[in-house]
Amino acid sequence: MYNNDDLKTGLDFYFPEQKVFSKFPERISNGGHLDQTDVLLILKWKLPFVKVSNVRTIDEENLLKINGAILEADKVGKEIYALNILVGVPGIKLATATAILTLCYPDKFTIIDVRVLLLLDYKGDDVKTEKWSTNEYFDEFLPQVKAKQKQWGCSLRDADRALWGLSVKKRFDALIDQASQIR
Repeated sequence: MYNNDDLKTGLDFYFPEQKVFSKFPERISNGGHLDQTDVLLILKWKLPFVKVSNVRTIDEENLLKINGAILEADKVGKEIYALNILVGVPGIKLATATAILTLCYPDKFTIIDVRVLLLLDYKGDDVKTEKWSTNEYFDEFLPQVKAKQKQWGCSLRDADRALWGLSVKKRFDALIDQASQIR
């Protein structure tokens, strides 16, 4: 019924960051592009769930826009332009757009995320990624993550992951503290 190719495919979809997304930078640098499955997998990874409306996100016209933006994003001075193209695609907001570009250019972009914003001490509406503009992402958010990268002596992608993970730990610590006060 299922064969070894199915095993590989299942694991690719279960561990997309390790198994699929890690191949994007090389594929893009060699003239490749993202296909419909790639984009849906990014949406699944970044969003709570993929919706039927995401069919529009991956139609032929929008897939061309997505891949065009990815090519532009690698050009010096075109990063904001590329991010704005992605944000203009139905079903893609700033957080998902930065995820797409981060997966293609992990040394240049990082994912704007509510968890990281909370860890960087943003409050109220400032933690809502949809309230951020592409310019604010480049002028304010990205430099803060790059500062952590420099402080920790790691890749930009690992600084991004570490901040996200520290936010999870901080939330767990607060829950554990609450649990201990119940007794």
